[in-house]
Amino acid sequence: MKIIEELEKKIKLSTSRIELAKKQLKDNESGERKLSFMVVASTELNIEKNTFLLNKYKQKLRKLQSQDIKQLSIDEKNKEFIRHSNYFKYQAQRVKHTKGKTQDEIDAALSILEDIPEEIQLEDIEIFEISHKSNELYLDIHSDLDEELIEIKSEFLDLVQGHFNETNNELKLLNYRIPIIILQLRILIKNIRENIEDSKLNKQGFSGLPKFEDWWIHELWNSHQAYMGLFRWKKIVLDLCISSEQKRAFEIIFKNWILVKKILNVKGGFAYFYNYAFDEMIFKYAELEDEHDESNLISMKDIVETLTQKEDFVTVSSDHNILTPYMKFKIEKQQENEDKDKS
Repeated sequence: MKIIEELEKKIKLSTSRIELAKKQLKDNESGERKLSFMVVASTELNIEKNTFLLNKYKQKLRKLQSQDIKQLSIDEKNKEFIRHSNYFKYQAQRVKHTKGKTQDEIDAALSILEDIPEEIQLEDIEIFEISHKSNELYLDIHSDLDEELIEIKSEFLDLVQGHFNETNNELKLLNYRIPIIILQLRILIKNIRENIEDSKLNKQGFSGLPKFEDWWIHELWNSHQAYMGLFRWKKIVLDLCISSEQKRAFEIIFKNWILVKKILNVKGGFAYFYNYAFDEMIFKYAELEDEHDESNLISMKDIVETLTQKEDFVTVSSDHNILTPYMKFKIEKQQENEDKDKS
């Protein structure tokens, strides 16, 4: 039972805090680690407080264990069911009155909420995260592009409709991200083509994006050749971007595209139909295509292996630091928590 598990955790935590505090006092008495008068007093209070809590938790646990566990479990499940039902029943009203969010953020979240199928239930914070992710791609979806987005989304949903089951039902969450990625990349490619054709940098014009290779994504994080191939492909596309705005836009679009492709890849056969629909749509609207010709795949693999051999995997960047800013923050927070526990 959940309530019993929680009480057992609290008992274990209080016990460990008491043991730690007693050890600190013992070390102080032996002279191994001298504590100030204030720290000693605080440690003694800590023992008293946790001893009180420990007895309280043990008493509650004994009381629960003496009751009908089966009935308690049923009651707990009923309460959880009611809480769960009410949470999603009143989710729209709650989202409307979310504090700390702008009206645009609330409207975007409500829009996502209206589109999500009934069988998919998301926490409030997840709704806002999805709406935020949908809008964070650098190029905005302007009102004059609404019809195009609706068309892409409708066409994509037609392709994947009827292919869901309990195993891959969560893929529906991508129904809102994928059309946006397709449209954003379409806008970017159109912009790149216009810039190149208007300039004298490339007299031959823009012939489209280079083909990517599916094995780069399939073996990503397992093979440095796959990472190198994807890295080189990304660099070629970035070189096609003339303005800094285009480069920033592609950086974000690339991350979202890789994220979706990797999610679908991990799902394996359960997501083949979905992956195929994504590839078909992004090729149709943004000219992004994967390489099918086996001889070209082998040729590129050889090129990537050659490039990999020439790469220096030992030298690190000038600003390299094994402790990232986040790790420093995390260590500080852990130290603060430890100090609080001691006091």
